[in-house]
Amino acid sequence: MYEEDEEALDLTPIVNRFERMLQENAEFFFDVQEFEALSDYYFDSGKLNKALRVVEIAENQHPYCASFLVKKAQYFTASDQLDEAQNELEKLESLSPGSFDLFMARAALQSKQGNHKQAIAFFKEALRNSDFPEDVWPLIAIEYQMLGNYELSCKYLKLTLEENPNDEIAIYNIALCFDLLEKTVEGISYFKRFTDREPYSEIAWYHLAILYAKNKDFDEALRAIDYALLIDETFMAAYYEKARMLERTFRYQEAADTYLASFEFDGPTGFSYYKIALCYLKMHKPKKARSYFTKAIHEDADLDEAFYELALLNDEEGEKQEAIFNIKKAMELDPDNWDYLFTSAEIHKRSGLLDEAEVIYQKLIEDGYLDPEVFIDYAELLFDLCEFEEGMEILYKGVQLNPDSADMQYRLSGYLYTLQESDEANIYFEKALKIDPDRRMFFFELFPKLRQNPAIKGMLRKFGKV
Repeated sequence: MYEEDEEALDLTPIVNRFERMLQENAEFFFDVQEFEALSDYYFDSGKLNKALRVVEIAENQHPYCASFLVKKAQYFTASDQLDEAQNELEKLESLSPGSFDLFMARAALQSKQGNHKQAIAFFKEALRNSDFPEDVWPLIAIEYQMLGNYELSCKYLKLTLEENPNDEIAIYNIALCFDLLEKTVEGISYFKRFTDREPYSEIAWYHLAILYAKNKDFDEALRAIDYALLIDETFMAAYYEKARMLERTFRYQEAADTYLASFEFDGPTGFSYYKIALCYLKMHKPKKARSYFTKAIHEDADLDEAFYELALLNDEEGEKQEAIFNIKKAMELDPDNWDYLFTSAEIHKRSGLLDEAEVIYQKLIEDGYLDPEVFIDYAELLFDLCEFEEGMEILYKGVQLNPDSADMQYRLSGYLYTLQESDEANIYFEKALKIDPDRRMFFFELFPKLRQNPAIKGMLRKFGKV
């Protein structure tokens, strides 16, 4: 770690003085420490051009100070001016060859260029010249992550956390590595040891909980997430993770209560209301669900998922106009969502708006949404409109595009039997039986009279499904 000055600079008067200098087009003197503080201030504020201006002036006043070359290289690298960064590094090499700062800046430039192996080599050179290796280890870990070498990334993250257990980014990254390596049990073991050493690290307890949940040990997961919340009751991610765990264990009321508990510290959000509504849906409490979906929309008018769920509830309750309004809102917010479009077709169809539904089904197929249900529902609509030939064409097209769909084959065979095209119907019924014999029960619900069909009985005997 870099050593900190005994007395931190008060930046306000320095920044004000520098800004006044620029306004007056004058040149005031600043010492090296003040210039470094100014450049860091502007860089950290996202004002790269201003940070570069600081170091340019600093170079004129302190031409032999290598730190400004380092900063220029850093700022050029951050702003993707890589050739300029390389030029600054060449100047730095002549002033301070083999220095820690030179290797660190070269590593950062190589990383920005996507040369992660070369970046690692430079970082390792920097390590040899560093009194604070814990500053370099996490950077090496990130490079190994970029290369997909999560084992070596873990190695350097463990070193980092041994020295600096409060490094939250390193905690997150090591949890990510265990996840990507699919080493859940090893990750649990590591975080258990970590929380034994650092019992007040809410971030560590949080990641331990996630790993337990991934291992389907939800009791331990909930215990760990409760520790995280005990340490920091404002830890919003932990509330959401706890609620998700409770949902996965079918404890929907507790999940809803957990989302509500988070409001005390972060206030309600449209998404949290939406998640609460889903919990009540799963508890078969549609009125409560509707209330929270409505709150979600009031809180976030762009929450298409809430409009969609409300449309489904409206449709179930026979509220045709409300259902159409809400599904249209969902589609406006996410026009590329095929599920919304398909649901819209179904709602229009059930509302008796058959021409409108037909247009939507046509759009779905034209846009490439080839789910069997689209063809089946569209064909039924066409039959309702007495467009029998067009309906059969849609079914044939659906079978052609979904050859492995038993439902498509059964449905086509059923209509062919109805049209007394028995030979062709037998072919499709036999294909359907081969794909999924159990779906025949749904077929007989739709076409109950066909249970007595001799050809069908014969095929069922052949497949041992009498």
